[in-house]
Amino acid sequence: MSPLFDDMYNGIASDSSFDVCGRSYRYEYYLMNEIYQERACFVKSLSCPNDRKRLKFKRAQEKKMSKVMCTYIILHNLILEDECNAMCGYNKNEIVPSTQAFEVGSEEYLAKREIIYDVETHHVLRRYLTEHIWIVDHIDLKALPFDDLGDQFSNEYIL
Repeated sequence: MSPLFDDMYNGIASDSSFDVCGRSYRYEYYLMNEIYQERACFVKSLSCPNDRKRLKFKRAQEKKMSKVMCTYIILHNLILEDECNAMCGYNKNEIVPSTQAFEVGSEEYLAKREIIYDVETHHVLRRYLTEHIWIVDHIDLKALPFDDLGDQFSNEYIL
């Protein structure tokens, strides 16, 4: 089990509520590429966008992911540079609380697991984010204008 979901299972995940296209979501979501499984809090990129709307979504997501990666690399390098300096005090008497407050297999665990593993929520969230990005005019993708795509895509789309 991934520690990424521990806070959700323990009921202590921060409330990152947001609305997209009139639907409310409680937990934050993570931008992912195709190698990750479909989860309610993962928004995977589209490997083969088949219309302008999905292409815009894919480009917006790739742009955001590249910014996140640059930030990660910068922070990683800062940590490496500062490797000799302690970033926090060490207390050998400190008691670290258990990170697993739930019992695996319990009803509570299974209910939260069902929320996290909900594939339908993954697809609906991605569809709504695609719709949102499509109607937002101020997203500058610094990519080929959609007019340059010619008739490569039809105006009809299936979500």
